[in-house]
Amino acid sequence: MRAVFLHVAMAIGFAALAVVWSWPLVLHLSTHLPGRGFGDNALFLWNFWWMRTARASGTGFWHTSYLFAPAGADLILHTHTALPAWLGATLLRRFPVATALNLTILGSLALNGFCAYLLAWRIVRQRGAAILAGIIFGTSPYIAAHLNGHFNLITAWPLPLFALGVADAVRGSIKWAVLAGIVLAATAYIDYYYVIYEIAFACGVLLLDARQWSVELRARPPYGRWLLVLVGAAIALDLVVLVAIGVTGGFSGQLGPFRFSMRDTFNTLQILWVLIAAALWLWFRPRIGAQPRDGWSSGRAARSLAVMLGIFLIAAAPLVWNGAVLLARGQYVTQQYYWRSAPVGIDVVTLFLGNPFHSLWGGALRHLYSRLGIDLIESGAWIGIAPLVLAASAARSRSGDPVVRRWAVLGGVFFVWALGSHVHAAGQNTGMIMPEALMRYVPIAANARMPGRAMVVVYLAIAVLAATSVAHIRWRQSAVALSAMAALVLADFVVAPFPLVSIECPEIYRVVRDRPERGALVELPLGLGDGLGEITPVDHRMFVCQTIHERPLVGGVLARLPTSVLATYRADALIATWLRLSGASASVVPSGELADAARVRQQMQADGIAFVMLNRRTASPELRAYVEHVMPLTLIAHDEERTLYLSTPLDPRRQTP
Repeated sequence: MRAVFLHVAMAIGFAALAVVWSWPLVLHLSTHLPGRGFGDNALFLWNFWWMRTARASGTGFWHTSYLFAPAGADLILHTHTALPAWLGATLLRRFPVATALNLTILGSLALNGFCAYLLAWRIVRQRGAAILAGIIFGTSPYIAAHLNGHFNLITAWPLPLFALGVADAVRGSIKWAVLAGIVLAATAYIDYYYVIYEIAFACGVLLLDARQWSVELRARPPYGRWLLVLVGAAIALDLVVLVAIGVTGGFSGQLGPFRFSMRDTFNTLQILWVLIAAALWLWFRPRIGAQPRDGWSSGRAARSLAVMLGIFLIAAAPLVWNGAVLLARGQYVTQQYYWRSAPVGIDVVTLFLGNPFHSLWGGALRHLYSRLGIDLIESGAWIGIAPLVLAASAARSRSGDPVVRRWAVLGGVFFVWALGSHVHAAGQNTGMIMPEALMRYVPIAANARMPGRAMVVVYLAIAVLAATSVAHIRWRQSAVALSAMAALVLADFVVAPFPLVSIECPEIYRVVRDRPERGALVELPLGLGDGLGEITPVDHRMFVCQTIHERPLVGGVLARLPTSVLATYRADALIATWLRLSGASASVVPSGELADAARVRQQMQADGIAFVMLNRRTASPELRAYVEHVMPLTLIAHDEERTLYLSTPLDPRRQTP
């Protein structure tokens, strides 16, 4: 009973830490969102609003007619955050939408630290060390980075909970397999990436626990000296080519029947790193051994993991089924890229630069990131001095401990994953190819396309290793020492006051809400895009303002844009016209004649579009002229930036969402 009370007290403590760390969010729950401006944070507010709207209307959550009107869109591949949104529509339904979202954000921040604490407590059984682990994970720069708008990714508490359960599940515990299955299913309703990470983590734990692994250097007979000389000569030749490209700016030529071109150093650098790896392999001659572990039962592991997978498939059935249907219809969307154009992972320089979100020196570091061309959110990897020292101490002094070895190995694997397809340093591609380059060939997992997000598991591993290190140090004044370490971590990871953006919408959107006419709203310029890129520029404030006017929108953004939406828009003469005048390229929307006034009236009637909101500040002169002089519209209202129009009255018998 005492242990339960202490755990409850820890939960309250981590809730208080979440409030202080994210300050002043708690003072602006109904009026602001975390972030320096509008972006993905507005989409997560929309998720909460849509969950309430869908429940109130009795329609399904997984398809919406309120974006991409008149086509609508499936939300299966969207970062829908269905579980937090459902909580916002049920337990928190009496609060405004923004308040419900912000309360779940604060709850996630608290649970991140508390669940990491529970994981570390179960491993080390030392409360102070477990608290330190919770602080490291719960206030890490990774969480701070994604608090700027990726609210799905700050909901990271399922990862330590899953790790807590799967460690015993792979050894045959049905009880812990049930927990791991429930957490895995819950994760599916939060974030796609974390499902992939949990499955990969489970596979790693299974491999490490089922076999006794060993690595021996110089265990093989020496390779022939000629082979080393050959690789060395190839390295020397590659270096000569690199110098020649640097001096000449690139060259081309012909050698017998073969033509060659060396315009940049990328391929040459790739070859150099491969040759260096080959030389190291030949020199150290490693041998990896794997012997069956004593007491391991494949049957028990298979049964418990089958239970875990079964619970996941049952609890996540709506997602799994709808995803399968989407795949069968050919609507599954993923990014197509090659090694050179693959999304960038973490930048290794950021391991040494410091915390770019720090309250005091974060501004200077963000400026440096910008000058180096480093993505502040996706490519940062500052781990912190104290956590890194403690984790390294555990890995060095307790390397024989199976728990330490497991977390060190898995943390290293996810760190390599986070590096991406090629190592980047100071914004430059070094050409060093990494295993993640093969991820695009792995079905389903390939859609977890941003490799830097794997750092979340690295931070969890660092937290556990740090707790392990602290728990085995004999302190004379343990409370003082642990408090000092926690203070060092918090001093490094402090981000308060965290930037907030107001969700206030112009009064003109309330005019739209109060009009008696039924029909959708189109905001011009027409914004369209997904997580892979924008087809036309998107003003994300429109998602915030939709929670005010509550009308279907033409256009929009989802994490993955179904191909059917773009096909419908291309075939619609009026929407295709709006897209062309809003900046869509000819490769996306082929050029053609603009719809005349008669076609505009006919198509708006057919599409159920009642209102046009023209942003005069962002619209091109051609778009303004088209709206003001060609489209048959009636002026309703205007303000300093926008003009609201009504289309030709719709048939009152027409039913629209």
